[in-house]
Amino acid sequence: MPQQDKGGDTLQFDKIERQKAAARLASRTQKHKKQLFTRTFLYAMLVITSAILLAFFALNVANDALALMKPSSELNVRIERGSTVGTIAGELKESGLIKHRWAFVLFAKLTGNANNFQYGTYTLNTDMDYLELVTNLQKTATFRQTVRITIPEGRELREIIETLDKNNVCSSEDLWDAVENHEFDYDFLKDLPQRPNRLEGYLFPDTYEFFEDSDADTVLAKMLDNFNAKFSDDLRKRASEIGMSLDEVVTLASIIEREAASDEDRATVSSVFHNRLNSKQYPLLQSCATVQYILKERKPVLTYADVRIESPYNTYLHEGLPIGPIASPGLASIKAALYPETTDYYFFVVSATGEHVFSKTLEEHNAAVRQANSSRGTGAVAG
Repeated sequence: MPQQDKGGDTLQFDKIERQKAAARLASRTQKHKKQLFTRTFLYAMLVITSAILLAFFALNVANDALALMKPSSELNVRIERGSTVGTIAGELKESGLIKHRWAFVLFAKLTGNANNFQYGTYTLNTDMDYLELVTNLQKTATFRQTVRITIPEGRELREIIETLDKNNVCSSEDLWDAVENHEFDYDFLKDLPQRPNRLEGYLFPDTYEFFEDSDADTVLAKMLDNFNAKFSDDLRKRASEIGMSLDEVVTLASIIEREAASDEDRATVSSVFHNRLNSKQYPLLQSCATVQYILKERKPVLTYADVRIESPYNTYLHEGLPIGPIASPGLASIKAALYPETTDYYFFVVSATGEHVFSKTLEEHNAAVRQANSSRGTGAVAG
C-alpha cells in the first residue's frame, strides 16, 4: 500500500485557502463598491434636490420682488405714524401686495430706504415690484376719509348697494356694473347658474370700514373675502354630508334669515323647510319671504295674486329651493340650514307677539294663521 504525500496535501490545502481568501476579498471589494455607489448616488440626489428647491424658492422670491407674474389689483394701504419697516412689510403682506415680509425688509435696508417711509393712506397695486412700492411709500400720502358701515343680516343686494352709495363708499352704478359684469375669483362663485343679482347672498353681513370713493371691485371683494372666511372648511364638509351644494345652503339660509324671528327658532324653522324638501305631500316651500323678494317690499300680508306671480323665486309655484338666495344670511342662519332641528313640523307662522307658531297639520296651521293675521311663514296668505 503506497504512502500518502503529506507535502502535496498541504500545498493543496493552502491553494484552496488562498482561493477562499481571494473570493472573500473580491466579495468585500464588490460590497464596498456598491456601498460607495449608493452613498454617491444619494449624495448626488440630495444635491440635485436641494438645488431644485433652492431654485424654486429663489424664483418665488424673485417673482415677489420683481412682480413678474402677479395679477393687477388696486388696494388701499394705511401706514400709521411711527411704523417700522417690519410693521410696514407686515401691512403690505396682509394686504396681498407682497408674499415675503423678510425679503421686503431686506430690500428696504439694502437700498437704504428702511427709514424713509411716510405715514398716511396709499393706493397701491399688486403688480408693483419692491422698488415701486418703496418709491410710492415715500411720497406724500393721500389722506382719505373712511366710513364705518354695518350691513345687518337679511339685507338684500339692492339694499346693500343703496347703503354703500348713500355713505359715499361707491356709486350704485359702479357697484351694479361690477356685480353684473366683473369676474371675482372665488370657488363658491364658479358654478352658479345664470340668474339676476349674481352676488345675492354672498356679500357677508358685518361691520366694515371703507374709504370713501372706493373702487367697486375692491369693496365687493372685501365682503366676498369675509364670506369665504366665515364659510369654513367644516361648514363645507357638513354641506357635503347632507347632500347640499354651497349655493343651496346659502339659498336656504337666506330664507331662514328672513323667516326666523330669533336665534332660538332658526333651527326649528330650518327643520320645516328640510321636511318639505324631503316631502312628497308638501314639496312646495311656500315661503312668503321668497314672494316678498319678488315684490321688492315686505308686505305684512300677501294676497293670492301675489303668490301667483310667475318667477323662479316663487316657492308657492315651484317645488324645492328658489333659483338663488333672497338676502345675505348671517352665520347663525347658515349653521341652522346645515344643522336643522329634528321635528315633524311642516308649517309655521309668526304671531302678533313676534313668536313662531309651528304646526304639524294644515288644519292646525290654518287656525294659527287666522289668529296671527301675518304673512311671515309657510302658506300664510290672505284673500
